[in-house]
Amino acid sequence: MKHQTVKIKLGNITNLSDARFAAAAGIEYMGFCFDTNNVNYIPPIKAKEIIDWTSGCFVMAEFGKQSIHEIMAITEMLNIDVVEINNHLLPKDLVEIDKPIIKKLDLSLLNNESLAAEITLFSTKVDAFHLFASHGNISINEEQLKEICNSSKIIWGINTSSKTIKQIIANYQPYAINISGGDEEKTGVKDFDELNNILDVLGILEG
Repeated sequence: MKHQTVKIKLGNITNLSDARFAAAAGIEYMGFCFDTNNVNYIPPIKAKEIIDWTSGCFVMAEFGKQSIHEIMAITEMLNIDVVEINNHLLPKDLVEIDKPIIKKLDLSLLNNESLAAEITLFSTKVDAFHLFASHGNISINEEQLKEICNSSKIIWGINTSSKTIKQIIANYQPYAINISGGDEEKTGVKDFDELNNILDVLGILEG
């Protein structure tokens, strides 16, 4: 393996093939979505089966609008390493979660001022921010995005592919890149061409 300067999170994992790929490739984080309103939702018991078969990655639990009690129950049951939240919990509520926390921020719903306010509000309570765009277009000033990536730990989840990832890193230099897992063609069979291309571009694969 070559030296990895940008960390990778493989999120929305729903099958053992993706988890094994993440572990074998030396990917830093593998994420499981426990948001029941998300198409990538995975039941905690199924996630546990996958987690028990893999090692070497930090396991991240991705939550939606769950209460703090639901978050803590799943986190404890699965011995989760990192918690990612995408809800309206206040900073004071997060102290109950005794794990590193990632706060998701939807740039499709924020402008320059509201993004800066969210970063300021949560900066002392979370370990990193995951930037994504649910509706594609964003209105955030590019210079502000660069400054946020420079001053905070940012997991970049906007328009990531093997064709864009080099430019993203050159422009923003985020802490990590978020890539989403996908469905298997059938049990145990999965096309990893795009993931391999991304890792190859980043110089993570041998060769």
